[in-house]
Amino acid sequence: MKNVLIVYYTGTGSTKLVAEEACSNLSRRNVTAEMHRLTVASKDDLILKAAACQKLILIYVVHAFNAPDLVYTWLKELDEQGPITDGTLKSAMVISVSGGGDMLSNTACRVKAKRYLEKKRFKVVTEAMVVMPNNWMSATPEDISSALIGVMPKKVDQWLDAFLENRSVPVLSTKPIDRVITSLGRLEVKGGLQFGKAIKVSDACNGCGWCESNCPASNITMIHSVPTFGKVCHFCLGCIYGCPQKALTPGMMKFAVIPTGYPLKKYRQQPELPLTDAELMAQLKGASMNGVRRYLEVKNDG
Repeated sequence: MKNVLIVYYTGTGSTKLVAEEACSNLSRRNVTAEMHRLTVASKDDLILKAAACQKLILIYVVHAFNAPDLVYTWLKELDEQGPITDGTLKSAMVISVSGGGDMLSNTACRVKAKRYLEKKRFKVVTEAMVVMPNNWMSATPEDISSALIGVMPKKVDQWLDAFLENRSVPVLSTKPIDRVITSLGRLEVKGGLQFGKAIKVSDACNGCGWCESNCPASNITMIHSVPTFGKVCHFCLGCIYGCPQKALTPGMMKFAVIPTGYPLKKYRQQPELPLTDAELMAQLKGASMNGVRRYLEVKNDG
């Protein structure tokens, strides 16, 4: 089997977990694979790696009902795959990651990415949506978070079966209203550019530079051991949730940040409880949870 390149965009870490699972799963299948985080700093190198790979798996967190802008930028700058002379297209899989799953506001989040890939002579044979604990506005209950992380390897295994066999898996169809919502999401992106500039630094900051090293947008610069923020923030919230000293707080759009943080490590370490469908339904009420219920295959017997 030829080499598989896994490119992932992550802010708070959940997408990295999916990429790591895909990479280790392929290794168990004796498929050569390598994974790399897409950042502003790594973008150009990953263009070269994409040209050399035989198969591509693109994984990204959903931002404002879209892929993050950096993903679109990278896809637009990919080489045209000129060396292919026999008409064979490279195969690709696109996995989006969200807290709500396939639902009205998310079903079009892969459309634009697939279109860019197809322009660069990649054939998207498989697409899927991973549901992970929510990191935006409100926290997912801990036992639901544990269930989502626990079921993810099984889902990835099924999708890789399909990808390596050049077949698709069922996803919700995209309707015109979904595309409209995705387009409106661009307004959130514009607001996000200002979010980073307004982040406040408390006296708890010890100048460790973690935020600068981990910012996918290269939007943070340490000046005199104090983080300084530019105007190209991706609004990923990674620096606020990930700061070892908890020294960063939002200066605007505070509603977007979960006050208790995003304890992904805690979710992973927490033992998965065998919840019944009734117990899951009790915590996944309302239309906004439809995608999560489908993902966890919850049966509503009531």
